[in-house]
Amino acid sequence: MLNSVELDNFGPLQKIRWSKLSNLNLIIGANSAGKTFLLKALYCTMRTIEEYQRGNDQRSAADILTDKLYWTFQTEKIGDLVSKGADAPLSCKVKVDANSVTALVKTQRRTSPP
Repeated sequence: MLNSVELDNFGPLQKIRWSKLSNLNLIIGANSAGKTFLLKALYCTMRTIEEYQRGNDQRSAADILTDKLYWTFQTEKIGDLVSKGADAPLSCKVKVDANSVTALVKTQRRTSPP
């Protein structure tokens, strides 16, 4: 079971801190508030944890998460998922049962053309 979630700089979700989650959690918000974005981010995170804990993949959790985010959101560049104006990369920390997994996607949004 998902016990806690910390997300930073995930698109419209600049900072999310949830703890003491239960078996059923309700997400309510206005249109374009980031509800679907949150669910997709959590889906990617849970799939990353599953794949990482199998131990068959030599990649880091951050590399697996990057791949999951890219394919789930179908973005041109993973940096497009970073919150606009953010000065830090995507960050994700979740606790599932007794296990805690932290993944930092080291991609930032470009603020100016190359």
